Amino acid sequence: MDRESLPQLSERIFCDGGYAAVLPNFEHRPEQEKMALYCAQAFASDSPLLFEAGTGVGKSLAYLVPGIIAAVRFKRQLVVATHTIALQQQIIEKDIPRIRELFSACKALEDCADFKEAILLGRANYLCTHRLKRALAEKRELFDTEESAQLESIADWATHTKTGLFEELPYGISTEVWNWVNADSSSCSQKNCSDGTCFYRNARAKAASAQIVILNHSLLFSLLAGGGGTDPDCRGILFPDDMLVLDEAHLVPDVASECFGISLSAGGVSTELKRIYDPRKKRGLITREGLSEFRDREIVAEAISSCEKFFSDAQKRYLEERKTVRLSSPDWISTDAPQKLDSLIRLLDSLSQNAKSESLAAEIKDHRRRVSGIKNSMEDCLYISDNDYVYWLESDSISGHKINVNSAPIEVADKLRKTIFSKETGVVLTSATLAVGGDMEDFSSRIGADGAESCICDSPFDYDNNMRVLLNIDSPEPDKNSRKLDCRSLAKNVEALCARERGGTLVLFTSHSDLRATAEILENSEILRGRNIYVQGRGRRSELIKNFAEDGNSILLGTDTFWTGIDVPGPALSQVIITRLPFENFTHPLIEARMERAESLGQNAFTKISLPSAIIKFRQGIGRLIRSSTDKGTVAILDSRIISKGYGKNFVAAIPSRNRERFSSSEFDKKSSLKNRNSHTTGDWEEEDFPF
Repeated sequence: MDRESLPQLSERIFCDGGYAAVLPNFEHRPEQEKMALYCAQAFASDSPLLFEAGTGVGKSLAYLVPGIIAAVRFKRQLVVATHTIALQQQIIEKDIPRIRELFSACKALEDCADFKEAILLGRANYLCTHRLKRALAEKRELFDTEESAQLESIADWATHTKTGLFEELPYGISTEVWNWVNADSSSCSQKNCSDGTCFYRNARAKAASAQIVILNHSLLFSLLAGGGGTDPDCRGILFPDDMLVLDEAHLVPDVASECFGISLSAGGVSTELKRIYDPRKKRGLITREGLSEFRDREIVAEAISSCEKFFSDAQKRYLEERKTVRLSSPDWISTDAPQKLDSLIRLLDSLSQNAKSESLAAEIKDHRRRVSGIKNSMEDCLYISDNDYVYWLESDSISGHKINVNSAPIEVADKLRKTIFSKETGVVLTSATLAVGGDMEDFSSRIGADGAESCICDSPFDYDNNMRVLLNIDSPEPDKNSRKLDCRSLAKNVEALCARERGGTLVLFTSHSDLRATAEILENSEILRGRNIYVQGRGRRSELIKNFAEDGNSILLGTDTFWTGIDVPGPALSQVIITRLPFENFTHPLIEARMERAESLGQNAFTKISLPSAIIKFRQGIGRLIRSSTDKGTVAILDSRIISKGYGKNFVAAIPSRNRERFSSSEFDKKSSLKNRNSHTTGDWEEEDFPF
């Protein structure tokens, strides 16, 4: 098949009565047909495409079908990067089996039915059996009794696991123990792991021969940032002559910025150095086989002490009263940590040369590489060495005891242009929310996709009839000094809205402190007694969402990641409450630097940076409600700025339903009473319950 015929074939598959009609429960959707055609054209012409596909378009099939056909018939690879595990699972467990069924049932496509797929995770997620054997042989020198028991548990698990993935361990294993047996080491090599038992080597081999490789955004951009893509002069991104799909692409700028930057944590640095030698436990890498002398152990101890002092001094000087502080001038703190790390690097060079085996030498060189990375990153942040980056200190938002020193590129457009859009291959970026006001220019400029074709395809769902939107007109605005909401007033509105909804409610926040304060009030609510209330931070995100979906009438409170990636169709999610318009914290160093950059270019920082980002997140939050053609429910916006501020019209325009009504908190409160306590079980609420 020549490339020019791929779009025509795609049309024959997805048109009304086309090949895809053989699939059970398949419904022809003109929007899906259109998207598949555009994706086929991008793959056939090796050009970039930005495609906004509203909820219900069926975008994963629309890019997977032509992409896999192109991979098989053109002998290339299709790389698909998603942000959430849920979407990866959908592709592997639902979409790929249907595509294989389609190809097998159609004579015109049967040559593609035997395509191979693979999921690729970072090296540290996989067990290396070679390193496991070494750790078992040397466990007396490496582990205490409890850790040795964990190691034995890993050895037992290794005999029957099919994937060797850390996330599939059925019991708690400490990070310290896992670090000694995972594949993130030079000793996990083709030479040492050639017996076919290494899970990482097997995963890499499977990916190398697969037509479709699935991974997450973070791994993709981490590989590209670390030079793990194709040769700069080679066509293709991760693999020679590959094609790329970035789903959930609205998150690409933020994930790429994080991966192309630096984040050094006090705990992470300490853990890495103590793997070499832990002065308290008096064991570590260099105590094995009598490798070290007393002075060697002193060098490691001095590096640990100096790094701990560096982070402790930074906290005392900058973070006693603030959670985040931007670093703007070189040598913002006095420290000898880089010098102590340099001494440690020289020691590791010497020890690797005198190691008794190649495998041990490789492990020492791994630690040398990591320590060198810590030193270089620390110096980069100390000297504020790149004007295109912003540098800052940050403490843990809850405890305040975890300290990070960070850097990130102010803009990622140049980096993505170099690593993705200049590689002369087909690239598709898709999401339900890429455009602002029907225009993708802002998004394309942020990611360096200059001149890329763009298309917007609206959702086929009937939002006007299925989504009711309530706009609060008198909620108090956030305090200008604390940036916090009046949580008592907010909680009353949330309480009343939840009491009137028989299904589940998702409440979205922009502040962890607002969330915690509201959660405390709701949990003591007499009206909501008997309802399960799930709160972000009190369990794993996936478990919270799973329990929320299964209950059918619970309340889920979340921030940040809960605005996107939640897919709960049916009555279990019948209402979304947005407590505050999701503007990013303009005092955060990265946002502040982006706004300064915009102002220096003569742009309005609010309309160029803050507003587009907030509208995209706002659209994502609203999009959690209607997940199927039969879903119905309510979206309540409890931020009166959507009415009172001039920019509010931009948010109103982003609401897909025209069924919008205003309400007053005071009138709403008058109508509230304990008679509605059981409304969530009876399912009876009337129009007159809302004072409009």
